[in-house]
Amino acid sequence: GARSIEAIHALHYTARIWMALMSDLADPENQLPKELRANLLSIGIWILRTVDEIRQEKSQNFEGLIDISKIIRDGIR
Repeated sequence: GARSIEAIHALHYTARIWMALMSDLADPENQLPKELRANLLSIGIWILRTVDEIRQEKSQNFEGLIDISKIIRDGIR
């Protein structure tokens, strides 16, 4: 469940990764195309919002987080 220690750690880790990624994407020195950066930032906003909703027990959308993270991971490979 959302209150298990594993879930708390996973949500914290996910938020930290996406905050770091979003910071890099927002950097004017980032060389990715603007459209790709904007799309990834939008995904990051959704992920951080979903993490927050799970923490507040307004959502249980772990599967959504996992699915989107896998899609992004597979696209990077």
